[in-house]
Amino acid sequence: MSVELTMVGLLKQYGPPESSLAVEPGRTVREVIEDLGLDPDLVAIVMVNGRQKFKSYRLQDGDHVKLVPMVGGG
Repeated sequence: MSVELTMVGLLKQYGPPESSLAVEPGRTVREVIEDLGLDPDLVAIVMVNGRQKFKSYRLQDGDHVKLVPMVGGG
């Protein structure tokens, strides 16, 4: 199945900001993050089809996923 992935902020350094990924059915957002070689703890917010989801969300064909990193400041 195919999902659209957008990485924003500092996550852009780990790959293209937008891409289409082939994903095995039943995979979770966390598993896809790990497949990309990222530490899931770097991702603070997961948006799927415009709604916030947990990293345990099981992806569906055609999902649009946005990964947002933690933001720090002082």
